[in-house]
Amino acid sequence: MAVEVAELWETLKQAEPLPPPVQMGEVSEEELRQYDGSDPKKPLLMAIKGQIYDVSQSRMFYGPGGPYALFAGKDASRALAKMSFEPQDLTGDISGLGPFELDALQDWEYKFMSKYVKVGTVKKTVPVEDGNTASTAAPETSETAPTAPATEEKPREVAVEEVKEKEAAAAEGAKES
Repeated sequence: MAVEVAELWETLKQAEPLPPPVQMGEVSEEELRQYDGSDPKKPLLMAIKGQIYDVSQSRMFYGPGGPYALFAGKDASRALAKMSFEPQDLTGDISGLGPFELDALQDWEYKFMSKYVKVGTVKKTVPVEDGNTASTAAPETSETAPTAPATEEKPREVAVEEVKEKEAAAAEGAKES
């Protein structure tokens, strides 16, 4: 085992350093597929919630032959949220996911944000009235919450200070009564 580790260390020391990540800007899902690791001269990219990350430094995981190679060149949000390797889950569509899956996806997003450089966003195509498609970029913020279905009322975000003020006012009102 020690010999294998030593050989691996020597191989890693001889490897060329990775080029700095290149900002891609807004790219289509089709363009993103070109960065799946099949061309060793191109960076290895992967997206979560429409945000594209350069995962070249982890080629042993996301590159060809790696355990997560099927995620490379794609927005793998649904697959990561469901911890799935099924082809139908290799999509950025997170509609219909439950709270535990969304929490798992958030954990993955935080991991990617802390470990990899964000290099762009995935341009989404959405149907429009006349049957054609229009492109929209994924939101720039990674704090985007999933959209609640139209039948549910989305809770309003409240600042801690606002809650404290209301509690103080309620306590004051109780004292006066």
